[in-house]
Amino acid sequence: MVTPEIKTVNDLRGKTVGVTRFGSSGDVGVRMFLTKDGLEPIKDVPLVQFGGLPEIAAAMSKRTMYASAFSQPMAYVAQQGGARMLANLSNVNIRFLHVGITTTRKFMRERRAQAKAYLRAYACALHFMFTRKEEAEAIFTKYTKIKDPGMLDGNVVYGCDFIEKVPLVKPAGFPATLGDSAKKNPRAKAAKPEYFFTKSWGKNPL
Repeated sequence: MVTPEIKTVNDLRGKTVGVTRFGSSGDVGVRMFLTKDGLEPIKDVPLVQFGGLPEIAAAMSKRTMYASAFSQPMAYVAQQGGARMLANLSNVNIRFLHVGITTTRKFMRERRAQAKAYLRAYACALHFMFTRKEEAEAIFTKYTKIKDPGMLDGNVVYGCDFIEKVPLVKPAGFPATLGDSAKKNPRAKAAKPEYFFTKSWGKNPL
């Protein structure tokens, strides 16, 4: 999301971009997005930690900040303050792990049936969201207390954009995450994506 005067990615050169904190998914996404278009984060485009997305949205409305990566419902709030979408990171071929479901090898060995049952339930919930939008919005309203139609619609659209329809692991998303982790933990440089997941649905545990 950017302020109205920003028309292209290159217009962000020299402009302050906000992130909630360094190392967050939004920070990683912004850095990869800028790099993809030939801008070097920090050097060409200053990145500033600015607390939460509500504070960043307020700063953008006052033009003390010019862009940030927003998730819903704060993207809708930013739009109400005059911001607009410059790019949707779900369709610009930037691959990194945004949110994942994790467990331990011990749990998979000892309680594999429960893990599989959880994933089946999760898959059913995804199918519901993708195929029954109005009912999904009603459930969001019940648990979030959000009633604004624009905000509710934005939440569903955001979910449909960023959540995999079929909850399978995509190895292509790991290298960027491991590369970012390597900045603090050098061992991540040598880590293989296959170490962190399995596609096994048979009887053999991890």
